[in-house]
Amino acid sequence: MFAPLAAQALDPAIAEMQQRWKASGIPDLYEGRDGPVSRERARNVRCVFYPKPDLPHGAIENTTIPGPGGVIPVRIIRPVAGEPTGTLVFFHGGGFILGDLDSHEAHAIRLANRAGVVVVHVDYRLAPEHIFPAAADDAEASLAWAHAHLAELGGADKPLAVAGDSAGGNFAAVAALYARDAGIPLAAQLLLYPATDLSRLNGIPEQCYLGEQIATAALDPRASPIKATTLAGVAPAIIGVGVRDFLYTDNMTYANALQAAGVPVLLRQYADLNHGFFSFCAISASSEAASNQLSDDLRQQLLSV
Repeated sequence: MFAPLAAQALDPAIAEMQQRWKASGIPDLYEGRDGPVSRERARNVRCVFYPKPDLPHGAIENTTIPGPGGVIPVRIIRPVAGEPTGTLVFFHGGGFILGDLDSHEAHAIRLANRAGVVVVHVDYRLAPEHIFPAAADDAEASLAWAHAHLAELGGADKPLAVAGDSAGGNFAAVAALYARDAGIPLAAQLLLYPATDLSRLNGIPEQCYLGEQIATAALDPRASPIKATTLAGVAPAIIGVGVRDFLYTDNMTYANALQAAGVPVLLRQYADLNHGFFSFCAISASSEAASNQLSDDLRQQLLSV
């Protein structure tokens, strides 16, 4: 079993950012349960308090792919240099309510460059307009599409992986279960502080995503991957989480459950980081170092296949 790491003081750069946000009087991102209002608030908060870093990038293509509820917008991002190591399907975070192709573009670019992958960045359907299992359906459909189009992406002879942060980590874990059951070879799942047990959470994001049937829906493995009958046979996992993350216990539990099921797991714990650190790279050296390390971990896993 993985042993928990002792927490350190929160990275001062993140602490200072949070203090400025609190002093501004801007409400919590999810307050009001209004999807469009929350998304606009989130865009403003990111712009003011933790703007995305300006990273060099390779070719970027906006397109759509078929989905169960209509077309799914995706952004295909190629590494800035070198031959691809494979293809990565990436799901952005945002509590099932927020986020889009722009908000998490730097996440995808960092992964493309450091892991050497062609990233399929997925703009899945958001709550509360689209409740469970809409986004999970989109995640599975996106992975199936990428698998069928590897030759156009990172290479037909190169590995396929999934990744996501927070709610996106939930979809990456769900997609990994789907890949196992659908017979889609998956080389890795990179889970960045993922939400894997929604039955332990009852906040606005979960209520909006799971709807009126939250109590029963949260027990579905496509909402809470930890509830799967077995985790055996899913792709090797790389999990990155800050010790000061509200999902830290969730992540430790999932890492140990994967390991107990015989799944190879690389767990990275960061004593001075909290939830969302992949978004804080422009203001926090600790966040950037952790994000780079996890991206490099993915590269090594893909090259080892």
